[in-house]
Amino acid sequence: MLGDSVRRRQGRAAKGEQKPRRRNGSTNGRGGRRIWAWVIAALLVPFGVGYAVAALVLFPPTEEQAAAATGVAVPDLEGRTSGEAERDLAELGLILTDATELPHPDAEPGAIIAQDPLPGQYLRPGAGVAGAVGSGPPRARVPDVAGFPLERARAMLQRLGFEVASVERESETPTGRVIGIAPEPGTEQRLPATVTLVVSVGLPVIDDPTVPDIVAPDPSAIDLLEPPDTTVPPVPPEDTEGDPVDAALNDHALAVYGIRARAP
Repeated sequence: MLGDSVRRRQGRAAKGEQKPRRRNGSTNGRGGRRIWAWVIAALLVPFGVGYAVAALVLFPPTEEQAAAATGVAVPDLEGRTSGEAERDLAELGLILTDATELPHPDAEPGAIIAQDPLPGQYLRPGAGVAGAVGSGPPRARVPDVAGFPLERARAMLQRLGFEVASVERESETPTGRVIGIAPEPGTEQRLPATVTLVVSVGLPVIDDPTVPDIVAPDPSAIDLLEPPDTTVPPVPPEDTEGDPVDAALNDHALAVYGIRARAP
């Protein structure tokens, strides 16, 4: 049997038959690529899950971002009338909700001067846009400030938007009080406008030639105007002995008044 086995092997060698070999290299390459694919998948799956949680739960998109993704850009309505603005918004699927009137010094009456939201922002279809419509230049009525002090009347007019000028006039009204207003109180004026106030300066001072000027006396001359002391000194009691008392009295009266008090 051993000889038969040897002969079979020799016969195959003679015919050029070779035993198939296993390709270990190709098999190992396919296995390595499969391992790397699983590693990459294991890394991408947690990353994708984390990004989805952060984007949808932790940091959800704002209303503007959501509207920008599926919404409509708000057009610029400034300068258009209310009717024109309604048509423009309706073509985009939006509506004009409010049209509040506001005074404006330059805009034409009926033209839109402001809007909310601003142009370029996004809204979902069916949302509303609010607008402010100009009603023309501002107007105000002139208040009655007659009798007011000038500064108080000026402050009141300036708060209403008026410019204030003033002129002075003599009158019986106390000085500094308003005695006249132009334009008349109650009239409606288009601002800016000027209101002129007439202010009293009191009555004029008139010199009367029949009234003498009164000059206050000089304090240093008061002592010269005081009368001299004319008090008579008391007379000493009469002495019964006569001569010594009479002599003393006569000497005193002669020295002070230049006369004798009693004849010798």
